Amino acid sequence: MGRSAYMTEVIRSVRGSLGRFLAILGIVALGCGFYAGLQMCGPDMRAAADRWYDGCALWDLRVLSSQGLDDAAVVRLRKVDGITAAMPARTVDAMADAAGKSVAVRVSSVDADAARSSRASGASAVTSADDGYLNRARLVSGRWPRRAGECVASADATTAPLKVGDVVRVTSAAGDVDSVLARRALTVVGTVSSPDYPYTGSFGTTTLGDGTIGQYVYVTDDTFAKDVPYTTVYLAVSGARGLESGSSAYERRVDAAAKRVRRAANAAAGERFQGLKADAQAQVDAKARELEAQRQAAAAAAQAPQGAQAAQAQLEEAQRQIDAAQAKVDAMQGPEVYVLDRAQSEGAAAYQADTERMDHIAAVFPAMFFLVAALVALTTMTRMVEDDRQKIGTHKALGYGRVRIAAMYLAYALLAAGTGAVLGIAVLSQVLPLIVTSAYGIIYAVPSLGLPLPVSLGIALASGGLGVGVTLAATWLAVASTLRETPAALMLPRAPKAGRRILLERVGPLWRRLSFSWKVTFRNLFRYKRRLLMTVVGIAGCSALLLVGFGLHDSIWDIIDRQFGPIIRYDTTVGMDADAAEKDVGAVVARLRDADARRVERVERRTMLARGKGGSASATDKMRVSVMVPRTSAGLSRCVSLRDRTTGKAVAFGDDSVLVTEKLASLYGIRAGEKIVLFGQDDAGNAKGKGVELTVDGVVENYVGNVVYVGRDAWRRVEEKDPSFSTVLADVRGGTSARERLAEELHDMDGVATVAFSSETIETYRHMLSVVNMVVVVLIVSAGALAFIVLYNLTNINVSERVREIASLKVLGFTRREVHAYVFREIVLLSLLGDAVGMVLGTWLEGFVITTAEVDYVMFGREIHPLSFALAFALTMSFTLAILLLMRRRLDAVDMVESLKSVD
Repeated sequence: MGRSAYMTEVIRSVRGSLGRFLAILGIVALGCGFYAGLQMCGPDMRAAADRWYDGCALWDLRVLSSQGLDDAAVVRLRKVDGITAAMPARTVDAMADAAGKSVAVRVSSVDADAARSSRASGASAVTSADDGYLNRARLVSGRWPRRAGECVASADATTAPLKVGDVVRVTSAAGDVDSVLARRALTVVGTVSSPDYPYTGSFGTTTLGDGTIGQYVYVTDDTFAKDVPYTTVYLAVSGARGLESGSSAYERRVDAAAKRVRRAANAAAGERFQGLKADAQAQVDAKARELEAQRQAAAAAAQAPQGAQAAQAQLEEAQRQIDAAQAKVDAMQGPEVYVLDRAQSEGAAAYQADTERMDHIAAVFPAMFFLVAALVALTTMTRMVEDDRQKIGTHKALGYGRVRIAAMYLAYALLAAGTGAVLGIAVLSQVLPLIVTSAYGIIYAVPSLGLPLPVSLGIALASGGLGVGVTLAATWLAVASTLRETPAALMLPRAPKAGRRILLERVGPLWRRLSFSWKVTFRNLFRYKRRLLMTVVGIAGCSALLLVGFGLHDSIWDIIDRQFGPIIRYDTTVGMDADAAEKDVGAVVARLRDADARRVERVERRTMLARGKGGSASATDKMRVSVMVPRTSAGLSRCVSLRDRTTGKAVAFGDDSVLVTEKLASLYGIRAGEKIVLFGQDDAGNAKGKGVELTVDGVVENYVGNVVYVGRDAWRRVEEKDPSFSTVLADVRGGTSARERLAEELHDMDGVATVAFSSETIETYRHMLSVVNMVVVVLIVSAGALAFIVLYNLTNINVSERVREIASLKVLGFTRREVHAYVFREIVLLSLLGDAVGMVLGTWLEGFVITTAEVDYVMFGREIHPLSFALAFALTMSFTLAILLLMRRRLDAVDMVESLKSVD
């Protein structure tokens, strides 16, 4: 056979079994495309963020000092080897009335001249002639501020969205507001999107309000009070811009520069501290000299005894003040200096963690696709080789070698799998990352890359090689066993497999009650065990993937349904100012009770850092947690359901108890009787001190956030003084309008800082979780397409294998309906069995995917709803029924003459 004749034979094989060819092509296209598409989601998301960070000159390092930094420090840092730019800024977190609510706002200074001269170059880049202008925000609407009291606000905020013309009114801060800000009322003149705040759900953490920054604004330098030092210096590292943010190479480059920066920052902060201490000492010395002069003047002056006593008392009081001031000077300690990289930026770190989470899903989920593809390819090619037994025998008889004959089938498989791999990778490597990145765009402000998306050659080759390799391996297994037979044996049709008694026949009462057609059905099922196994495994894999898709939806949306109501029984949180008087808190409690609120309880809430004593599965060494200390332990139990998730039993809580939520416990491997370490936070959000160890008494169910419940007696191990219990929890009745009126009244009361309703939190989380809906839809559609192709192919093979049997049934006088029932009954039973196995397999796989996809601050639901089982089961069976309808014509077209070709 010449080359042209050989290729003609391959082409004829394709034309003669086009359905089989397309089935292999389709399943390989799905497997390779799904694998490549999911594998490229993470890299494409990281590439989009890196393009944005580089295009807007986002900082690589930032330096903070607890005592601030000055111009000399900026100059010193700018001269550090490996630093190309240093930009100072002033920042303060404050509570403010914005967008009709009280929220924590981060107020930062911006180089207004550099900002006004910058120009947006698309959504991902802002160009500037000033290389020292870092963190370039893109102006979305309005203009940049020109004078004190003007600001630009975030265009991406979801908690407190602002528009041009709105006014942000600063009400309080951790210290004296007026000593930091020259203006309390800030008029919004524009909105911006900043690469420093990619995560729109929260713009950072703070010690104010509910612990999260709901809005950020940029102002001119003169909006800050005079002599306010810089709080942060942003640095650009040489060569870092050419490396992907978050990559190992990028981190090595930045870490090397950070060591040099840390030495320079400590030296600069030390010099500033010595200067501040010298200035303070000079002021004390000046007061001491002034007092000494007053003493000499008093001694020289002749005064009446009564006047002399009054003068002496004044001098003694002045001396006490000077002594106190001197004591403060002597007690002055050097500043805490922090050199932070992007891993300590909450938004950038959260985005990086989400991209890596997509990598984990991509490493697990497509494996099922390839497993099913391998089974289908093996079944398909085995059937093809069985059909060509006589042809193979003829070729062997004519002298063609095994390799030459096998090559024809390998070429057939290579053509089908190769074409499918190319088509699948070309399409799904664009579609899947586009869908996923667009979905994540709901909670991240990172601009997408746009089409065409970059295709990783390594991922594409690995995906295509895996898909084609699996198909070729399955083909070789199918061909190799046949080629071992002699030409004479191959030229004869294979004798039908001998029948034998099955186990069910030994159950006499049941077997005798079965009709003839059902007995034949069960005998055929167990007679062809390989067909049974392949069909069951293929259908099980497809139904398992469908169940994973539906289960993901259940687990994600259970976060809201299980958290608010069953666990969190209050719906209103009133936060008081740090310096609120006891009578102010009492007045709020009284007003809530007048409004018929239930479960009105006072607690102390602190945002702290925590870690366990052992290893950590968290992305960070320490986790931000909300610590809740109730005034009464019974009051907390009324507001929060403290229970074990697996048993449903209540977990005891007393004044000396410490309970942690389940997600936090799982991240650090904490169980009852083990230790948790709590740390306070400084203004930069870093841990202070060595922390305080507390013994955990139990683990409780919780889905949103990480919480540590501490009894008031146990809290004394953290702080000696009693907390102020300045947060009020309540369950407020009434509709939206009634709550709005109550919120307005509470905001007008003395000492009230924030009023938050659970409905707002629920809406925020629904907005955030909607990102997953699109991903779930992709999984379900892909699994459904795979299920359809697999069922069609397996059913088609099943019918093809039994053409002689079907023809014989027609010769024997079986009606059309009886023939359909005879064949389709077996397929339905196999589908039911495979579907049932898939439910078990899918439950395990869904649990694995859920624990892989979880973020550190959220625990997904652990149960798959009965409706999801029903939908996955029904969808698979509906595909089966649809394919059976398509196969009716195939059965009707079987010629009865075929029965004469059966081996007697």
